[in-house]
Amino acid sequence: MVELVANMYPTFIFLLLVYLFIMFVNVGMVVLVCIERTLHQPLYFLFCNLPINDILGNSIMVPRLLTYILVPPSERFISYYECVIQAFTTHMFGTTSHTVLVIMAFDRYLAICVPLRYATIMTNRMVINLTAAAWGTAFVLVSVLLGLTIRLNRCRDVIAHYYCDNASIFKLS
Repeated sequence: MVELVANMYPTFIFLLLVYLFIMFVNVGMVVLVCIERTLHQPLYFLFCNLPINDILGNSIMVPRLLTYILVPPSERFISYYECVIQAFTTHMFGTTSHTVLVIMAFDRYLAICVPLRYATIMTNRMVINLTAAAWGTAFVLVSVLLGLTIRLNRCRDVIAHYYCDNASIFKLS
């Protein structure tokens, strides 16, 4: 037990520094694309979705993990409703990353295979539509996944973990 307490503060400080670095770099990338005129192209606007998604995803997971590092193991639990919210945001984070990467691949496909028509196809309106489609698709897929899961009857309302996903919600049934 003494060994756990001795490692608690260095682990907390290390994870806090990593979190701050992640936030700084991601915000810096978004600001750079917004400020630098040469980066105002469809690929970079689509790329901005990844740092924004990373900021949202890490803002959900890491602060909770940081608080659990400082809490005694006997008090590390998560309520059902917090678990559903965390599972939604975690799945949303992963699904949005994948859908944005698919759209970026589509952008590169157009740039390589039909370079003469690329500028007419990938307009600002198309970039906005593709971005909305990426986030909307992720939202619908994750909502269906968790919607089917939360319909199950549950026996308990508390999970003894700091991380919650779909499997954790199943275990409550």
